[in-house]
Amino acid sequence: MEETPHPKILPPHVAMASLIVIIALHYLFPTPLISEPFNLLGILFFGAGLLILFWSFGWFKKKDTPILPGQKPSALVIEGPYKFTRNPMYLGVATALLGIAIYLGDALAFLAPIVLFAFVSIKFIPREEKLMESLFGKKYLDYKKKVRRWV
Repeated sequence: MEETPHPKILPPHVAMASLIVIIALHYLFPTPLISEPFNLLGILFFGAGLLILFWSFGWFKKKDTPILPGQKPSALVIEGPYKFTRNPMYLGVATALLGIAIYLGDALAFLAPIVLFAFVSIKFIPREEKLMESLFGKKYLDYKKKVRRWV
């Protein structure tokens, strides 16, 4: 099987760029939407996102398979958070960005999780799913039937 070239822009890059942009927009062009103390709910979302992300990392480490998008996986991980979503790492990052948006309380800040969600849904997940199908065949297809892409 011919390997596709690795993309230059990876989901972590999009997440960090989105974070920087929304923080800059928060200070340059405030668009208040959520006020105190309700914005403190963002801390819960941020924490939940990080928990999902690091839980997912742990399972990849346990299975000794690469974490970064675009690298060839050596194992099919279907345990832990992968029982509930096929993309817990992306879900964790999007949830953390949502938490930051809620905490900042700005309407424009909600663009960050939306941009990340759209980017990985269009640019990465279809490519990753094709790779998983080619590497793990029926086992991955059976998993795909049982577990949703997101939640």
